[in-house]
Amino acid sequence: MPQLLLPAHFRSKPYAARQLTQIADWAASSHPFYQQKYHNLTGTLPLLKRAEILANNDLLLAGNPETGRTSGSTGIPVRFSWSQQRQQISQQENVLYIKKWLGGALPRTKIVRVKGAIDEETVDIGTPVGQQIHALQQRHRDAGAVSIITYPTNAAELAQQVIDEQINMDFIKRFSCYAEAFEPWQEQLVATAFPNAQIYTTYSATELGMIAARCPHEPDYHHIFARKLAVEILDEKDQPCPPGELGRVIVTDFFNYNSPFIRYDIGDMAAAANCPCGIIKLPALSHIAGKVRGLLRDANGNRVMFSHLDAALRDVPGMGQFQVIQHALQQFELRFVAAASYHQPSFESAARALFVAQFGHDVMVNFTPEQQIERGANGKFYASICNID
Repeated sequence: MPQLLLPAHFRSKPYAARQLTQIADWAASSHPFYQQKYHNLTGTLPLLKRAEILANNDLLLAGNPETGRTSGSTGIPVRFSWSQQRQQISQQENVLYIKKWLGGALPRTKIVRVKGAIDEETVDIGTPVGQQIHALQQRHRDAGAVSIITYPTNAAELAQQVIDEQINMDFIKRFSCYAEAFEPWQEQLVATAFPNAQIYTTYSATELGMIAARCPHEPDYHHIFARKLAVEILDEKDQPCPPGELGRVIVTDFFNYNSPFIRYDIGDMAAAANCPCGIIKLPALSHIAGKVRGLLRDANGNRVMFSHLDAALRDVPGMGQFQVIQHALQQFELRFVAAASYHQPSFESAARALFVAQFGHDVMVNFTPEQQIERGANGKFYASICNID
């Protein structure tokens, strides 16, 4: 790949530089998608955008069998192929993570979206929360299950009902969340409802597998699986963000030669960091904000974290479940399920004041009452959706 150069920030990362050069050189000469993408290009190795893949997805598969596809939470799914070797790398990584970071496998109950046949340790995410609690108790009695794996939004609902009904869940020793951003208020609920559980989170993408996992020594940090992939955190000008500053997540998979993802902008936001644990010698992330789709925009079009408004809306009297949709700059829709204390004039006044405080006095908020706010087809729940490109 003589005409394309590595980004300058890889100079301090010899392993990543070597691996990135190797797969990019191979792809430029041997993979049809990249032969087309890199043809006659010069300068820095370019980013890979989701739109490019969707326009040429068959070319990315390159005749290899489709082994997976993304959830489609942000549009049409990306189809990809992993070789048997790549699948083995992912499996080995999962085993090492569970053994070395978590202390070994525990009998578990998974509460997730079910694709196809269901097994005895899995509960479908659409199951009512009361039935989920019963299933956890039953699995503990029948199989000694003391570990839970689910999505953060479901974890919060589960924990809230456990707290409200004063159910003893002391037998749960491990609680793992993935697939969505894990907010502090959600973790606090889980810690209260499951007081004996160690709480773990992982950051992953369907097409890449696990990207990072929470440090067992410093829970504010997630270590990147840097032997398998490279993670860059870039700003709007495609330059590296300083530690602690939120930026776009760019990932290169070093070992997927069937469908290479090289400098792939996966549509997430996170912040780079140096974990102070001193034990796990891997780079880290200090904050994982999740999908760009969930970040709102202010009057000037700048991205705004939803977490502050999210936390404030939860304290509005009469607020049950809710979802904020931004249709245009300064134009929002608040979908909500009313709680028992709901009183329309005071509810709308309090909620609108929160939007004004964050977005200014000319903000418009439409209120849409709902009986229920549904999960997506992928089983995930989106508290905020920005429809501005």
